Amino acid sequence: MERGGYCVDYIKDRIPSFQIPTKDDMVALKNTDVAEVAEGDVVIFAIKNYWHVAYVEAVRRDRRGEATAIDVSEMNFGDGLSFAEFKARWKSKSRNEWSRAVCCGITENYDLVTWRKNVSLDTVKQVWSPDDAASEGGRLRVNVLVDKVKEVLNKFFDYTETEL
Repeated sequence: MERGGYCVDYIKDRIPSFQIPTKDDMVALKNTDVAEVAEGDVVIFAIKNYWHVAYVEAVRRDRRGEATAIDVSEMNFGDGLSFAEFKARWKSKSRNEWSRAVCCGITENYDLVTWRKNVSLDTVKQVWSPDDAASEGGRLRVNVLVDKVKEVLNKFFDYTETEL
């Protein structure tokens, strides 16, 4: 299959600084805690025998401001490609080519952008942030800064016997 329709190709289009990793390089991409996921990050899922990446469009938070779920856009996420779908799409009757496509993780949504909403953070294996990757020491993430402000305010409210 030619490049262009895989999940990493979509991420590379959205974030040109994203380095397309090999299967062995995926673990090294973890540079942000899953709980600190932010809009614009790349989330990484382990699916069967390969990795899948998706772009974080929105982060859903609970009343305390903690991330609980995400909305993502992605390419090539879906069910495996049947032989009939393969024949219709690639105009090939070769079962060997179809087997190779299935082995490479080609899905029914190859080269199609899809959205998933309210994806549980429990399904995310790791997070790559272009912000953290761009700077040597990383920068304070917005939600970390907000947590620190809340901590200071709560200490103040403790003093006044109220809470934020």
